[in-house]
Amino acid sequence: MRTFAASAVVLLTLFPIAAHAQGTPSAQQTALMKLVEEQTRRIEALEARLAQLQQKVEGIGGGTQTVLSVVVEDEEKPVLEHAVDGEPPDDPDQEAPAADLPRALNIDAYGSLRVLAATDTDGHAEIRNNSSRLGLRGEKELFRSIMAFARYEMGLNMVTNDRAILLTAGDPGTSIGQGSQAITSRLGYVGLGTPVGSFSWGKQWSPYYDVAQFSDQLQVFTGLATGAFGAGTDGGIAGTGRAEQALVYRHGWGPFSGGLQAQNRSLTTNDRQWGDTFGGAVVVSGETGFGVGAAYNQVRDGVASPTINEPQQGDKATIFGVRFQQERFYAGSTFSILKQHEVDDLGRRYDGNGFELALRYYLLEHVWLEGVYNDLRPNDDHPGDFRIRFGASNVVYNFSTASRVFAGFKFEGSKRSDGTDLQTSTFAAGLNYTF
Repeated sequence: MRTFAASAVVLLTLFPIAAHAQGTPSAQQTALMKLVEEQTRRIEALEARLAQLQQKVEGIGGGTQTVLSVVVEDEEKPVLEHAVDGEPPDDPDQEAPAADLPRALNIDAYGSLRVLAATDTDGHAEIRNNSSRLGLRGEKELFRSIMAFARYEMGLNMVTNDRAILLTAGDPGTSIGQGSQAITSRLGYVGLGTPVGSFSWGKQWSPYYDVAQFSDQLQVFTGLATGAFGAGTDGGIAGTGRAEQALVYRHGWGPFSGGLQAQNRSLTTNDRQWGDTFGGAVVVSGETGFGVGAAYNQVRDGVASPTINEPQQGDKATIFGVRFQQERFYAGSTFSILKQHEVDDLGRRYDGNGFELALRYYLLEHVWLEGVYNDLRPNDDHPGDFRIRFGASNVVYNFSTASRVFAGFKFEGSKRSDGTDLQTSTFAAGLNYTF
């Protein structure tokens, strides 16, 4: 400020000289000179006040230094162990509903939003959800060569909140008892990856589905004859699809890969201490494109007349599969032997067999034709004419990673127990937007 005051004095000194060189000062110039003089006096008064404040600060300087040293010591404390690779919470012991939790940053978010329009030969038209989902997944190193991983995936009903199951199709996306509500749990598990295999706990794809997916390949109208989604569910309770409350072990040895599964729960009076259901699968894949697989699953805690959230007594499922894949062609087929695993149109359990064939041929790099044939029927000793039999074909354009538009037709031959048509032939077109 003293520099500014000196500058003002110089200005006042030079101003009359410049004015004299130009002639007698005008009234406006005289007023301006008085204003500069007043501002100079004010600046000098402020400088005196500032000097007094500086003296007071110097008198309490020792306490300020102490406070600053404490702050620096706090900042040098190591980050919290439970917040490795993330930002530590401000208060890790906070118990408020909106507590500041640590962030785990290495997480991958993904989703696939799927809707289709369908019309059948009876003239009914409908907008349908097509197994939309959103998910989170990630992994972190636990110890050297041991990785911890986790995944959660929710199913979304994009078009309605109706709680009744209106559409029976492959991979229905809801577990028994959940109907078609807007949000459901498709997958949810944690696990450890080790040099001798992976171990995971929660709701997850079963080893049985490792073989069933050989033929569950179409965008819609598929997967009904494998037994993976038995009795119109997602296979969660029986353990053949997205198994619930399951412990799964998987590992690969060269061309061989396999998995073992056990479900542990308390659902019925026949609960077992360990392994209420068990299952396993093995798949062999060669470099020539051929692969074969087999899987088995058995329920041990079932009851004779289960409620909607209980397993069926005597529920067993066996499946065999073969596939062949080249650059422009894919073929996969499965044959299943099912015991008390499926239900007919009257809700009766039955023993039966299922056969499914899936084909895909690439016309162009991003355009392909796909087709499927499904046949599921009870054994001859089951009363009535119930059966599921249909063929379907789609043309698909893949415009981005797993994002597709498609259109196709399903040719129906399914029958109710009384011999009448179970479903009608249907045309469908849809879009899968994946991110």
